[in-house]
Amino acid sequence: MKKIIDWCKGFISDKGQASSKRLVGVVCAGFLCGALVSDKQPSDALVWAVAGLAAAALGFTSYEKALKNGKEE
Repeated sequence: MKKIIDWCKGFISDKGQASSKRLVGVVCAGFLCGALVSDKQPSDALVWAVAGLAAAALGFTSYEKALKNGKEE
């Protein structure tokens, strides 16, 4: 159980610091998957909004990390 918790902390954090953008992206992706798998049919606008938020949060984190790596070299 401790290994799972440590993995989750490492996945959400970046070099020991928590990344709220990554957390928001993962949570949105999880809710999107849950909404699509459930028996209830969510509206198209809701699906696109949550998918866009997840993509933007995760994409911005990747973009920000790439900029930081480019400045260090």
